[in-house]
Parts: sequence; C-alpha cells; structure tokens
Amino acid sequence: MRFEPEDFIVEEIPLYEPSRSGTHTFFAIRKRSLTTYEAINRIARELHVNHKSIGYAGLKDKHAITTQVLSVEGIPPEQILKLKVPQIQILWAERHSHKLRVGHLKANRFEITLRYTSPHTLLDVEKKMVQLSTASVPNRYGEQRFGNKQDSHLIGKALLNKDWERALEYVLDTETAQFTDLAKQIKGMRKHDTLEKVVACIPHRKRRLYLSAYQAYLFNRILEKRLPDLGQLLDGDIAIKHRNGAPFLVENAEIEQPRADAFEISPSGPIFGYKMRQPTGKVLEMEQELLSAEGVKPESFRKVAGVRLPGTRRPLRIQMDLHQVKAVDNGVRLSFTLPAGSYATVVLEELRYC
Repeated sequence: MRFEPEDFIVEEIPLYEPSRSGTHTFFAIRKRSLTTYEAINRIARELHVNHKSIGYAGLKDKHAITTQVLSVEGIPPEQILKLKVPQIQILWAERHSHKLRVGHLKANRFEITLRYTSPHTLLDVEKKMVQLSTASVPNRYGEQRFGNKQDSHLIGKALLNKDWERALEYVLDTETAQFTDLAKQIKGMRKHDTLEKVVACIPHRKRRLYLSAYQAYLFNRILEKRLPDLGQLLDGDIAIKHRNGAPFLVENAEIEQPRADAFEISPSGPIFGYKMRQPTGKVLEMEQELLSAEGVKPESFRKVAGVRLPGTRRPLRIQMDLHQVKAVDNGVRLSFTLPAGSYATVVLEELRYC
C-alpha cells in the first residue's frame, strides 16, 4: 500500500535514444502527482503549442514520481531546458528526426515502498518476489486502467453497444462529481441534440480510453479463465514470441510447449478488434463464448463512436526483472523492471497475502 508519491517511483526505459539531429526535440521530465496528460497540457501552454503536438511513449501514474520522455516539433532543446513548470522538472533535451509515438518504450523500472509492514513480512515478500521473477507475472491490466470509479469499462461497453443513454449517464456520474466543463456541455446538449451527437462531444481521447478499458476488461476475463498456469499452451493458441512480439498459430501445443517452458513464447489473450488475429479450436470457442455472454458482436469493434478498434493479441504472462527487496523504515522497498504495457500494481496484488 502506498501513501506518498515518494513511495511509488517509475522510470521509463526508452526503446531508443534520440539521434541528436532533426526537427523534433525529445526531452525527459520528472513529474510529481500529475497524470501524463496533465503534464503535457501544462508544458503545451508554456510552449504555446497544441497539446496534440506533444508525443509520448506511455501513460504514467498520477500518485507517483515518474520519469518519462516526451517530444515536440519545432522547439529547440535550449528552449525546453529553460521551462519552469510546477511539479515538473526537465532533465535533458535532444534533437530527433521524428515524433515519439505511443508504444516506443522498452520497459519501466519501479521502486515501490510498502509502508507499515511488520519486520517478518520482509522474508515473505522477498520469497514471493523471487517466485514471481523466476516463474511469471500475470499480464492482466491493473485497476488504474479502469478509472477512479472503476467503471471506465462499463462506459466502453455501453459505447460499443451504442447504448448512448447509459454511456452518458456513466460519464455524467464521473464528470459531475468533478464539476467539469464536459459535464456542463453534456447537460446542455441533451436538451436539444440527439444522444449520438452528445456522445460525439466527449473528447476523442476519452472515448478511446473508455473503449480500450472495455477491451482490457475482456482480456482480464480470458486471463482468469487460463489460470493458474498461464504458460500452458493449447492447440489453437496464438502464441507471442517474447523476443520480438511476433504472433503465430500453435498447431501442436505439445511440440511448442518446451519453448514456453523456456519463456521464449507465451500464449496470448485477445484485445478484441476487427483486425485481431483469431485463434482456433477450444481457444476460439472460449473467446467467442465470452463475447456472447457479454452480449457483444465481434463486428461491433470496427468503428465505435468515431474510434476504430483494430485489436491485437497480448501475452498472458510476463517476466519481471527483480533488482532488490530491502527493509526500510516502516516498510519494505521493492525494485524491479517490467516490460512496457505491464502494471506494477498487478505485482502488488500478487503480494497481498504476504
């Protein structure tokens, strides 16, 4: 459990280094108690640019101290280095030839302090962390993926089913509590516009987040069905090569299982979408049964509320690189690295019985 930003420290490990030439500037920031979007908006205002022109590789926690790389075009490094923005420190700035894109990230290193644990807990936590690093960590989506009220996926499902009334009620429930301009806009438009038009006033970024939250929810449901052995291949699986992320169809699980045992490959779960690679056999049946139980048709993912959902496959498990488990005042400090797109909170969930 964490109480202060200092108890949750995250550092991005970039996929590549800036080339030091080009019209774009890559720059690293260290932010405190801000979401990535909040940090981007503040920096954009200081630079007098549109927030959409600032690139990022991944989203980082708000209640934390996080280091990540951003990019912007047409602003020289020396101007970036002079920025003075509350709760944000500029660490370095270098030129590059193109914009930083989502996913251009190798891994994230975490330093997390669990407070108010008893002295004997250290051994239990250390034992479990070693077990996770030598076996695997479930690659489920963490709770922050589903919003502060844990209902983002419900909004996404309503959007997917074109249940505009329900989607707007969920959104208003969240936005009204925060007295946002969006809540005022929705309430005003509902008096004279169609519900579909009102939904369209929700920023595209938010609509995408709601829909991807529902995709994440469905992935987690499939992952739970494959527990406890997430490394066990089935005929018809789409396996993922950990070396390069390439997917392939498992026609004979018995032949491929040694590669899974060596953690060269892992079975995958669905991030449902119209371009997602389909498994076969019992694996396909399992995924189709989930959609059927949810009352969702596969073709619904093609274009929803102006958002295209091509879909992909995601490994059911990941490897954690454990650096240290150490006793500190009133707690235990964990230091470890996870691949990009994985959640440290999932690791903490695995420790909940320690």
